[in-house]
Amino acid sequence: MIKLAIIIPYYKIDFFEKTIKSVAEQTNKNFVLYIGNDASPEAPLPIIEKYFTPNEYQYFGYKENIGGKNLALQWERILENVHEEWFEVLGDDDVMAPNFVEEFYNSIQYCNDQNIHCIKTVHHHIDEYGNLIRTNDYNVDSIEAYQLFINKYCGVASSSLSENIFKTKMYRKYGFEKIPLAWGSDDLAILTFSDYGTIYYNRATYIKVRLSNLSISGSENLNKNKDDAYNILREKFILHHSKMFPSEFVGKVIKQYLEYCYMTRQDAKYSVATYFLKNFSILNFFKTLKKIYYINSL
Repeated sequence: MIKLAIIIPYYKIDFFEKTIKSVAEQTNKNFVLYIGNDASPEAPLPIIEKYFTPNEYQYFGYKENIGGKNLALQWERILENVHEEWFEVLGDDDVMAPNFVEEFYNSIQYCNDQNIHCIKTVHHHIDEYGNLIRTNDYNVDSIEAYQLFINKYCGVASSSLSENIFKTKMYRKYGFEKIPLAWGSDDLAILTFSDYGTIYYNRATYIKVRLSNLSISGSENLNKNKDDAYNILREKFILHHSKMFPSEFVGKVIKQYLEYCYMTRQDAKYSVATYFLKNFSILNFFKTLKKIYYINSL
């Protein structure tokens, strides 16, 4: 029985053949490949047909580009067609190790026994030429989702979307958070799709995540947009996810959220202060309200 869906949201052709070739070279072919063309000006089918016959993949040629509005909308549009128990979203410029699918099947019995809904692998950052920039290996067999979020937020760990495999039912339950550029949508997805629980970390395989000027992660021209989006991530985290985290860490996020709103003259949400009210910190609640009022009055 096929349990894994590999989803490629396609728009850029520049590195797409390397991505498709890596899927075609899987040692275990027990997966369903979904490719959604987000109204790209460059047709991907000649490359796809070079490696797969028509009955080996499902292709969706969308007429409207929605990834330009929000990448998560494009992910979800393809996911509407997925019926497999697990799925992975592979960037159209990323590359999977030949044993990626094989190691997925080696992992799922343990994950099902332990009620784990998220599998993560090692990921290598590569440049536009395929040269290794760095290897990201946590050197653990498992990690709690809240700890991974803290580690990434504090800059001591790296995480992206492509190296994760999620239970489809958890996506159906929570969906992706809509953040501009989807900058941080994967971080919140790891929290919710794991049900704020344990992530199984399979170090026997990897994904190569490409950083280039053509990618959001590698583009310096988008730095301001990414900074703005990351503050929206902070806001969503405070409002919807913070109860699962140590109060000291949440206080740090709130402080940085307010500082960014102040520096960029953006309105802060008054509802952010309710975190302190819910945690019976009345003094901090009123202090935060005062700060928000000051920021919003500038």
